[in-house]
Amino acid sequence: MYVIGAGVGGLTTGALLANEGFEVKIIEKSSKLGGRTASMKFKDHILDNGFHIMPFYKKSSIFTILKSLKIETWLKLAKVDDIAFHSDSGFHKYPKGIVDLLRLSLIPLKSRFQLLKILLPIAFTSIKKTEEWDNMPLTKITKNLDEKTNAFFEAICILAFADTANHISLGEFARTMIRANPFKGGTSEFAYPDEGGYDSVSKVLAKYITKNNGKIFFDSPVKRINVENSKVTGIITTGGEFFPTDCVVVSYPAYHAINELFEHDVFDKNFVTEVNRLNKTTAVVEVHFALNSKIDTRQVIFPVGIHYTTKGIFFISNITPTVSPPGEHLIIAGTPVDPLVTDNPKKIRIIVEKMKKEINEIYPKFLSSLLWERPMAWKLVESVVKEPGLVWKSKMPHEVSGVKGLFFVGDSTISYGIGTDSAAHSSILCLPKIIEYLKK
Repeated sequence: MYVIGAGVGGLTTGALLANEGFEVKIIEKSSKLGGRTASMKFKDHILDNGFHIMPFYKKSSIFTILKSLKIETWLKLAKVDDIAFHSDSGFHKYPKGIVDLLRLSLIPLKSRFQLLKILLPIAFTSIKKTEEWDNMPLTKITKNLDEKTNAFFEAICILAFADTANHISLGEFARTMIRANPFKGGTSEFAYPDEGGYDSVSKVLAKYITKNNGKIFFDSPVKRINVENSKVTGIITTGGEFFPTDCVVVSYPAYHAINELFEHDVFDKNFVTEVNRLNKTTAVVEVHFALNSKIDTRQVIFPVGIHYTTKGIFFISNITPTVSPPGEHLIIAGTPVDPLVTDNPKKIRIIVEKMKKEINEIYPKFLSSLLWERPMAWKLVESVVKEPGLVWKSKMPHEVSGVKGLFFVGDSTISYGIGTDSAAHSSILCLPKIIEYLKK
């Protein structure tokens, strides 16, 4: 059987199948592992393609999979727990639990009780109940809150969803609160690979696959998945190579795959229209900064307030020093933007300059310590998991009726959460369907 894509979705699926004794072959279009989490070396620093963390740490889908494979010790993780807010009144401790909200100095005492009144019922509700809120925007419960409390919600949304509150459904926010509630078996812990580079997760999974007789083919873009008489018969690469197979798992955005990898008559037109609804994007501008001095000992800072362009500052060298050469320190700062901004270099430069000015206001030694900067602007597909009316049940199904031997995994398919952990959760949900088909 073949898996298309060596990102988190493809590799978690491949590793789980290899664990069941199946011979797995993964076809990857690029020369490296990780997909959208691939990292690179730049001036001796390890730079991620954006900033990724493992949400909920040992309760995460990724960690659950590593544990089920008995390889959790292969991935060394550093906790991301020294987090703070920054407002006009200074730094404020980030709450790691419900009780911490009472000590949340960011907002007035009266507002803290109001916040508890909102969040406690959400955190102790059932997952099933949250599905009734999937069409409601989060702003339904935040619109009447004071400015500082709303700023708190915005900071939470940047950490959990890499987006603003008005783009998030109340149902998806509630599920995140439940998964972070220790009284319901959850956790609020986050982690990042101790050796640097989020694609360390992918490297561990790839190692497991190859140790279990699996193979990974790099630099092999897929041109078409062959379907004859409603059955998968093989894969054709852009180089003309044909891989015969009766089972294919596609692990990159389903709407791209449906429109690009198949003949036009394979799928029902109404189905294609529904899938194309999922092609909803958000976008971010993120900038890596290298400094010659350590300007903070914390790991993550969230500037709060509507006047801040910068929504998150991640001190990656403070999480793990392995990302940087001795004497240098790596930071990544980011902000959500309109997707059209990512195609406009002039607008990106304006945003970057605003971010630099703001960070220097928070840390007066920032600009004098700056060695270099590397801006990135990229589009995300995670909005399909959180936008009101377009949450997990609305996403791409793992199987398509009428085409045997074809499966889809990844964060654009049915799964809880966002990003990499959503991709891993998708693999867990899809695995029984693939095994049932293969055993037939």
